[in-house]
Amino acid sequence: MSSRASLTVRSFRARACDNCRLRKIKCDKTSPCSSCGTLGIPCRPVGEPLTASESPRSNNPNDYESRFSALQEQLATIQKTLEHMTPSSSASDSVRPVSEPISTGPTIPPFEGHSSFHHETLVARDAAYFAADSSQNVQLGDYVSAALASLKTSLDRHRSSTTHGETHPNAQRKEQLLPVELVVAVVKKVKAQLPFGLVSQSWINASRIESLCHSIYFPIDPAPAGTLTLFYGLFFYIIRDYLHAQEPDLVRYDLSAALELCEKQLAAGLTSPAIMIDPTLEKIQALLIGVTKSQEEFDIQRCWTYLSLAFNMCQTLGLHRRTALRNDSVPLAEAKRHVFWALYTIDKNISLNIGVTSHFQDHDIDADLFSPSEDPKQRPWDLMSIVRMEFAAIQGRVYDELYSTSACRASDGQRAAAIEKLSSDLEAVRDKLLTIDVRSALYADSLHGIAACADFIAYSVLTVIYRAQTRPGDAMAISSRCYEVATLALQSHLKCFTYFRGRQTHKQTEYVNWILLYPSFTPFVIVFTHAITTASAIDLALLQDTVSSLDLIKGLSRGSMHLYTVCEAFVKAAQVLVKSRQTLTGIERHQDGSLVMPAADGAANIAFPDVSWPENTFDSLVNQTDISMFLNDFIGANRSVMDILSSDYMS
Repeated sequence: MSSRASLTVRSFRARACDNCRLRKIKCDKTSPCSSCGTLGIPCRPVGEPLTASESPRSNNPNDYESRFSALQEQLATIQKTLEHMTPSSSASDSVRPVSEPISTGPTIPPFEGHSSFHHETLVARDAAYFAADSSQNVQLGDYVSAALASLKTSLDRHRSSTTHGETHPNAQRKEQLLPVELVVAVVKKVKAQLPFGLVSQSWINASRIESLCHSIYFPIDPAPAGTLTLFYGLFFYIIRDYLHAQEPDLVRYDLSAALELCEKQLAAGLTSPAIMIDPTLEKIQALLIGVTKSQEEFDIQRCWTYLSLAFNMCQTLGLHRRTALRNDSVPLAEAKRHVFWALYTIDKNISLNIGVTSHFQDHDIDADLFSPSEDPKQRPWDLMSIVRMEFAAIQGRVYDELYSTSACRASDGQRAAAIEKLSSDLEAVRDKLLTIDVRSALYADSLHGIAACADFIAYSVLTVIYRAQTRPGDAMAISSRCYEVATLALQSHLKCFTYFRGRQTHKQTEYVNWILLYPSFTPFVIVFTHAITTASAIDLALLQDTVSSLDLIKGLSRGSMHLYTVCEAFVKAAQVLVKSRQTLTGIERHQDGSLVMPAADGAANIAFPDVSWPENTFDSLVNQTDISMFLNDFIGANRSVMDILSSDYMS
């Protein structure tokens, strides 16, 4: 009998001890097992009867005291074991400064589609869970139960390894927080009335600002990674708005110093390694702020980099799919939708302007739009944001259907049909925007300004659409239709500028960031090319008026200064050529108004005529050689204006 029992203990049919089964951990099935030995607790194999001292029916007070003492000893042993497992921990580590948030990793597994191997492992895991749970109630063989338990453990380990990224505690940086008194005063002001930046962005509210400050200044749990960067980004825009408005309730604080601190810490947070790992909603929102700020500063490459990182995080969290948000609370799901569609809108615009494919592909998106606010003060802004999403979707289609590699292989008939459809859809969205009633909205004057500039933006994108009537190698350089809408775009800009010209500086900056720098300014190049090809005095006057308007706002931002510098050089060149009646060589005008390149092979060979240039025509930044290269790239290679403006010889 003893020999048979020994064989049973060592066989694969041996059962885990009661303690390991209750704690649901692996048991090595020795007697006593290693787990019970490490914790210093009695190891009782399955089926072994309780001793008299262990019997729950014992009423002896001494038994209860001895059992309580044993529990205390076991807890002490566990505590010592944990301390031994984390030797670097110390009493001082139990209170971590709020300025050094712990990277907790994503709270949900990364999103993967049905075609992924990981998705199949999740299906297998769920099946294993069900089978393992069922085996507790169904009499299965010991070997089958052990196999199911092993599969469940293996899949859990696989899930853990794919959902928790590596943390970088050494990458944490010391933070200098804003004074508590200032933060409290700002939060009170925000709750009384949202500043323009938060209203216009349409994705953050006063309660979120308050909870964000609580999590940083009065934390119960460590703030999620990215929270501080988001905090600095939001307060940068909030404080900047109050500084512009000269808010009387905040005059006793040094808002300029606070603004500088926020900008510095925002930049540090966005460039830290921690922002690139373990995606969270807070990190995506912080990156959205970085994208917006880079757009304002005309730092297109940095903007595109932040968009790339934010897009990867959106995909990891599944923000592009409806199913990934179905288990979220309504406020959380709405916050995710807001940030996703805001990034989508910017991505499509930048993609078309610089002539590269967008990150957010429409064929792989089924996320719901966010719900417009029922508050009449916020609702018009939300409706405006939704219309801008529709406009952005059209911009994405313009690139995909007219400028992408696959679009260049389409037939002339397909391209013509796409041009007509896109232009019709764009005009319909423009008309839809103009129907929004903005009278009850906060900062309604800014919404009126955006509506007044709808034509400028629409005509600018229409110029890009009709520009696609010509592709590299074609004889036609610029169609008459493209020239007509380009002229309308510049005329619309001049009308918009009169709306903003007499307003405060920060309101003029709104026009520069939201309107002027939104399209690629292709219309200016089209009219310039037409002017120096036809020696048109009307075109020259329109170009001069445009540059005069840019001269008044050139100091508002890096982008407006760059745009003014380039356009001024173009106009000076146009003045010399038009007045001398010398025209551009390499392009001719046909009777229908279109400009064509007479070269049989379609190769662009555009050059300025041999004229005497006045000394003050060009500066050290842009000269006639640069402009000639620009036109050859723009017309001959069909490069985008923004791409050329960002290149070395135009900067």
